[in-house]
Amino acid sequence: MSLVPVVEYLAGFAFFGFVYWLLDGIQVELHSISETGNVYDLALYVWIGIVILYLIFGGIWVTRQYTEPEYRG
Repeated sequence: MSLVPVVEYLAGFAFFGFVYWLLDGIQVELHSISETGNVYDLALYVWIGIVILYLIFGGIWVTRQYTEPEYRG
């Protein structure tokens, strides 16, 4: 068995972490745009939704990669 699909899946998490680190600086700006915090909350919910979708569909993708003929023993 090859670890390439798992490494690609984990690289996606590294990408999400890097993007989160980059965008963390605008958190203060989002709080100052809306006094109630609605813009920040919406951005946070969208971000969490993207990560959850990646978890679900990325996990399905990884398991399907191992059912392909090239990874079978």
